[in-house]
Amino acid sequence: MERTLEPELMLDPHQAFAYASADFSTAHQAVIERFAAIFSAFNEGLVLDMGCGTADISIRFAKRFPRAKIIGVDGSPSMLSIGRKRIEEYHLSHSIELFEGIIPTWSYPAPFDVLLSNSLLHHLPRLSIAWQAIKKYAKKGAFIFFVDLIRPESIEKARLLTESYVQNAPFLLKRDFFNSLLASFTIEEISQEIQSKNLSFTVEQISDFHLMIHGIFNG
Repeated sequence: MERTLEPELMLDPHQAFAYASADFSTAHQAVIERFAAIFSAFNEGLVLDMGCGTADISIRFAKRFPRAKIIGVDGSPSMLSIGRKRIEEYHLSHSIELFEGIIPTWSYPAPFDVLLSNSLLHHLPRLSIAWQAIKKYAKKGAFIFFVDLIRPESIEKARLLTESYVQNAPFLLKRDFFNSLLASFTIEEISQEIQSKNLSFTVEQISDFHLMIHGIFNG
């Protein structure tokens, strides 16, 4: 099945509210624990959460690694507004700062020790944007950790996954999940890109519809 692009940004406040209201606690905490297991040497440093959305991943990362400084960037004001409120509720303003911006044109004055993203890749028009972001934001030796959806082999499979995993979700969330599956990359596409760019990253499937990319950026 060919990739079908979806809007790069979740600008609709109703979409943002539907996403923020969904319970991703188990999946998001698993992202943090996978990072901790793979990069067990990490304890503190400057972390970039690309496509941070409502900041749930940033908040969980800050709780797991209290000595880290997390910078979240997202292009959706609606998502960032929810994220800032949540950060205040958890009293984590000293650890997390959110910015509105588009990867990779957004800029920050310092390189990052960690580049983290959850569900960013399928919003990008091209995978090459992710590699541009790594080169722009990561310091040499930085930990790279991306989690995203996997594009199914057919529309029928995408519908089946949607009905199986988000059957009871609000309509907006079900629609967005289905569209995100269609917009995602396959493991093969990502592996080919990694090889063509001579990047020493690993890509692996971690669930029926999730993949993980991780490695160390060697500059």
